[in-house]
Amino acid sequence: MQKLSLFISFIISFACFTLHAQSGEKISKKEQLTNLPTFYITTPQAIYSESYYVNGTLYVAGPDTLAGKYNDSIGIRVRGNSTANLEKKPYRMKLYEKTKLLGMPAKDKNWPMLANHMDKSLMRNALAFKISKILGIYFTPASRFVDVVVNNEFVGNYLVTDQVEVSGDRVDISKQAAADTTIPAIEGGYLVEIDGFGNSYSVSPGALFPEAFSSTIGTVSIKYPKDDEINLAQRRYIVNYFNQFGTVMNSYRKGDPLDSIRKYLDIDAMINWYLTSELCGNSDTFWSIYIMKERGKSQFTFGPIWDNDIAFDNDQRIPMATTSLMLDVAHPFGSMQSILRNLFSNPEINKKLLDRWSEIYHSNFKEQLLASIDSMEVLLNASQTLNYSKWPIYQSYNSEMPPIGSYKAEVAYLRSYVSERIEVLDMLINTDLMELGAEFKLKEDQWYSLTNVKALKVLDLKDSLPDDFTQTVLWTDREGNKESQLFRFTKVNDSSYILTNKLSGKVLEGYVKVDDGGIPSKMPSRYKLCINTYQEGKPTQLWKLKELKYGVFNIINQYSGLALNNGSTLSPDGAIVNISTLLTTGSQQWRFTSYPDTETPIEKVPTAKASVFASVGFLHIECNGHAKLRITNLVGQVVLEHIVTSTLYDVSLPRGIYGIQIDGESFKIAVP
Repeated sequence: MQKLSLFISFIISFACFTLHAQSGEKISKKEQLTNLPTFYITTPQAIYSESYYVNGTLYVAGPDTLAGKYNDSIGIRVRGNSTANLEKKPYRMKLYEKTKLLGMPAKDKNWPMLANHMDKSLMRNALAFKISKILGIYFTPASRFVDVVVNNEFVGNYLVTDQVEVSGDRVDISKQAAADTTIPAIEGGYLVEIDGFGNSYSVSPGALFPEAFSSTIGTVSIKYPKDDEINLAQRRYIVNYFNQFGTVMNSYRKGDPLDSIRKYLDIDAMINWYLTSELCGNSDTFWSIYIMKERGKSQFTFGPIWDNDIAFDNDQRIPMATTSLMLDVAHPFGSMQSILRNLFSNPEINKKLLDRWSEIYHSNFKEQLLASIDSMEVLLNASQTLNYSKWPIYQSYNSEMPPIGSYKAEVAYLRSYVSERIEVLDMLINTDLMELGAEFKLKEDQWYSLTNVKALKVLDLKDSLPDDFTQTVLWTDREGNKESQLFRFTKVNDSSYILTNKLSGKVLEGYVKVDDGGIPSKMPSRYKLCINTYQEGKPTQLWKLKELKYGVFNIINQYSGLALNNGSTLSPDGAIVNISTLLTTGSQQWRFTSYPDTETPIEKVPTAKASVFASVGFLHIECNGHAKLRITNLVGQVVLEHIVTSTLYDVSLPRGIYGIQIDGESFKIAVP
């Protein structure tokens, strides 16, 4: 009976507090508000700055069994980058003395308080830490959910977590003294961040952003030694060494030996970090990457992970986050995405990646994550109710996904993502990523269609004309007759190919028009891509292949150094394909699909001067002399008039029945 009375008393107090929170009244008693610990923070002034701490006190209200109850002086400031501008502010606390706050393992002064304002489930950062822990990243921040009251006003549910910093209980690497200026002392430890917000122009201690530098990978912030403690020798060492690392990473290509990579990179740690990022579906994966280097170790180690409030399909700027690799769709910064693609093309690294994923996938990993979501939903039930009475779930939103309408729906959305993401990743890793490490063998006795990765359409001949200087276009892949869309690759020296079109028997050429007969310009504007009669040794007809991943290549002209390019934004049927300066975009990436060397069945209609062949999507005219061709549709409209002088002339036509006139001889033919 006594327990029931206490429970009813708690419910009444909880209901009264909810009304107070909704009406904006002050909270006078420092009591535990829900089943979570409650932080009561008192300051003499508003907490407004990201640069300066406001002095105050922290009192932790919780059950008597709560380890690490706290009541002492603190400093507190606003933290974060984009999140610092939101209405519900994230904070960073500095305790008066080192404490294992809320019983967490680290005994430290610095403790971030994540607002999770863009995460309507409130769980995403905690769930990301769970994944990090399971996958064995060398340091995973501990965390606890709390309710927070600032100056007697409830401000919401927060996640208190370890600071990503160097200490024996956190990122446990060697510390450097201010007097350390020579090797081996200055070889480590270092904690750096490839940082989309890094400010490489500010080198003043205490600047808004940590001291950063421009590297061969991207802007890098030095997190340890701190910007007001690092000496010039240490800074020079890590800048130079990181750039050596970046140069090696950027220069690696499929087929290169791994010796230099092994020297600079902890490959196993990188794979764990990468798979964690993909499982979280973190769109900011490449915008913020923590990496550490220990003294006495030449390798850089990826991790820890951080900042996952818009992960798990919570970024409206990434509409296919569940079904896409972050390697392909995450917000780009620096060159790490292309570096990883190249590294995953190495068979040894590729096998490590696939084996590690298989180990994760065939464990009870999914069950662990779903169980975590279920337990957090129960844990947060009372606190989230208070949180959304303060910050209504229907409020305006930023880059995160629009609110669904209820907390229960938000959690169900997250649960659904986790279930689907793991299965989708299994498919993507065992197809797209497996292909990166596979060996694609180009066979000279086969024909290939060339599909543009950006447009998903294939290289074709304009109007399927086989004449010299016929330009190339993009066209929907034909299911039937494909002769104008098929090319054979014939190697003419150690590195170059000629590309012969099946329909015309002519070769692909990066043609340049020289009106004055002088030396051809190498400016892209002077070139077009066409077919032409083969001329032995002509450099504009020779092409080099640069493999990007399995069966996907850049096709680069030997003479000009320009690459096959889809220059159209919309890429409709008939969009011109040209050659242009080599880029890393999908507009210059071509997937090769092989076809056996067989003839397509066709229907023949002989006439006095020509034979007409009909196949899927095409009309083919064979002619040994001068023939006048006229094509009409069923209602008599003229589709084409042309003088046929070549031995083989192709016309692309939609399915239907057409009237044909060749030198006055008339008949009908069906195009399937």
